[in-house]
Amino acid sequence: MEFSFSKLMSDVKLVLVNPNGFWVEQKETADSKRLWLTYLLPIALAGAVAVFIGEFFKRTDFFIQFPLLKAAREVSLFVLQYFISVFFTKELMKTFGAEKNIELARKLVVYSMTPMLLVSVITGLFPFLYVVDIFGIYSFYLFWIGAKELLTFPENKEHSYIILTIVVNFFIFSFLSVFLSKVLLIF
Repeated sequence: MEFSFSKLMSDVKLVLVNPNGFWVEQKETADSKRLWLTYLLPIALAGAVAVFIGEFFKRTDFFIQFPLLKAAREVSLFVLQYFISVFFTKELMKTFGAEKNIELARKLVVYSMTPMLLVSVITGLFPFLYVVDIFGIYSFYLFWIGAKELLTFPENKEHSYIILTIVVNFFIFSFLSVFLSKVLLIF
């Protein structure tokens, strides 16, 4: 799996505009090992560049250290979120009676993070638009649709799995966001 900007853009568009069709298509594709490198990381790096630009021009002192640290925090937040969420998403599959499948967990997590990643680009570049963060909630809907399409659960455990996984991933994101912000303030 190699990086292609046009494939990245087409996947982003498809996951946002036609999530049902996107998840059906993902059911047949394999090899998600490097998905974080070819999908998540380029968008997270775009967010980091946006955060750097937004913070640099917002400051009156033109010190470059703080914008660089904020940009590094942005990439760290999403990469850590990805790996921790994949772990919990996979482990909760077994708890609710589905087959543990790391490939599906990776797809569910990385593609459902798309709205959060794109919102971070906008709010990074224009820090005064933090009200746009509300559109990150669309990530929960994408996860819901994806889990219903990709996973099979016994005896009506599907909704419980989806809700619990969304809550766990939300708390992971919240914890990482606060923790990395506090670490940033140390420097």
